[in-house]
This record gives sequence, C-alpha cells and structure tokens, in this order.
Amino acid sequence: MKIKEKQLRLIGAALFAQFYVVWALGFTNYVPQLYNLDVLRASAILLVIGLLMMLSGYIKDVARQVVADKYFKALMIIYAAAVYYITYRAMTTYYQLNIWSSLDTATFMQSFASATLYHELFYSFAVSPFFYSHASPILFLLYPLYLIYPGIPALMTIQAALATLPTIPLYKLGLRLFGDRRYALLTALTYLLFPWITTYLGGAFEVVILTAPFFALALYNLYMGNRLGYWLSLTLMMTTIEFSPILGFFIGLYILVTKLDWLKAKGRVALGLKTLAYSLAWLFGDFLMVYYFSHGTINIFGNVWGSSLAGPLISITDSIGNAIFHSLLTQ
Repeated sequence: MKIKEKQLRLIGAALFAQFYVVWALGFTNYVPQLYNLDVLRASAILLVIGLLMMLSGYIKDVARQVVADKYFKALMIIYAAAVYYITYRAMTTYYQLNIWSSLDTATFMQSFASATLYHELFYSFAVSPFFYSHASPILFLLYPLYLIYPGIPALMTIQAALATLPTIPLYKLGLRLFGDRRYALLTALTYLLFPWITTYLGGAFEVVILTAPFFALALYNLYMGNRLGYWLSLTLMMTTIEFSPILGFFIGLYILVTKLDWLKAKGRVALGLKTLAYSLAWLFGDFLMVYYFSHGTINIFGNVWGSSLAGPLISITDSIGNAIFHSLLTQ
C-alpha cells in the first residue's frame, strides 16, 4: 500500500513539474507551439491533478475523519460556507466598481496575462515587472491555478481558500491540546472567524494576505513535530512578500525560548538557529531580487519607513546592491 502511495506521489510530482517545463519552453520561444493559452490551461489542469495526487494521503485522512467525527464534519461544512461567503462578498466590490479593489487585482491579472500571452515575466501597467517593487515568487505557484479559469472569480476563490486553509489542521491541533472535539472545533473556528479573515478578505487580491495562513501552518507543524511540513510552510510564507522573513526571525526566536515536546534542548537550539539563518538568507535574497528588477531604484528596507532602522539599513544594503549589480546599474 505504501509503495502505491509513493508511486502516486511520484506521478503527481511529475504532473506538477510538467507545467513549468511546458511554460518555460514556450515562454523562452524554444518551442513556440507550447506558448498557447489552451495548451497552458491543459497543462495547468494536469498540475492541479498532480497536486491532488501528491496530497492524496492527506485527503483520504480528511475524508475518513469527516465520516467518523461529527464535529469535524460540521467544521468542513462551515469552512466551505465561509469560503463561498468570503468569495461572494469580495466579488460584490467589483460589481460595485470599487476602484481600489479593481486596480490592485488588475495588477495581478495583467501580470499573469503577460506571462501567458506576451513573453513578459509578470508585467503590468502599474509596475513592470511585478518584482520591480515586491519579492513574491509565490506568483509562480498561483499562476497555473489562475490559468484554469482566468478571471476575478478564480483569483478571489484562490485567495479565500488559501487564507482559510489552516482551519482544517488547527482542528487536529486543538484535539491534541485539549483532548475534546468540542474544544478542537472552537480552536479551528477561532482562526476562521477571526475578523481579519472575515473582513479583510472582502477587498482586493493581495499576495501579502497569503503570509498569514502559511505563518499559521508553520506554527502548526512546529507544534505537531512535522519537520517537513514546518520547512515547507515556512518556505511558502517566505515567498509571499519581501518582509515575511521578519516573521521567520520571530519564529526562530520563539523556538529558542520555548520548550517543544518532540525536541530536546540541543535540537531546539539547532532548529531555532537554522530558522534564523534561513530567514536572513531569504531576506537578503528578497533584497537582491527587487534591487535587480528595479535596477537599484527600489530598496525593500524602505518598507520599514517610520523606523529609525530604515536609514542605516538602506545605506548599508544600497552599497552591497551597487557592488553586486554594478555593471547592470551603470548600463
């Protein structure tokens, strides 16, 4: 049985990766025939199938728990209703011609269209390219999901589903902490019904919104002792926006001062220090990414405006960026 599940995951991984191979070959004009909306959409559908195959074990566990646990079944019904309500509420702002929601969301739609039709990497009218002002590699993961059904409804559904995703594993965490299904349901609903989820998601599509769910999933996997899940969630959080590594620093410090059941003292110190180093590497990488695409005109540490740290950080990192990209910036 385990062998079949492993094979299923390998096939799923291949289907997941094929989209990026197809897109890259078409985007670079190496195989022009592949750079076609219908071809890319079909490839994106295969990517989603592959993703579901890789998560098949987790999906089966959720299905079994829905059948066996009435409280978890109630949570899944509430979760589905919440995603529908949040998406519906967000869509009404566009029908009401809300200019701010439309402008911000249009930036992402234009970015995905440029990668699909114009051989441009996430370009838009507002910022060309998107990485000119923000370090958000998660766009590469959102892009194929959007391609399946391009449009505002797809973007808002993706945002609502991802932002509320921690609701499901938090039930398991609550069950472990309290040993009572009622309290587990309350734990999960505490996240789902938090005002940030039910109100802020009613606006424009923003990648920064996706920082919170992956932050929550990183903490969940940390408490549950799932190393792979922890590093995967932490990495996904890092890809959302350039200042998300700062949250990684806080997680690293938290690990250093908090006792964890599944880690001894030496292991806890090692994990905390690794998290701090990983966060620092991501922060520096985000700085270089934006500095490169903006040709030295944007420094991500400008986002800490109002802080006494902004000036020194900008002056120090500007000299580093100029040294690394000197030939590019002098062209």
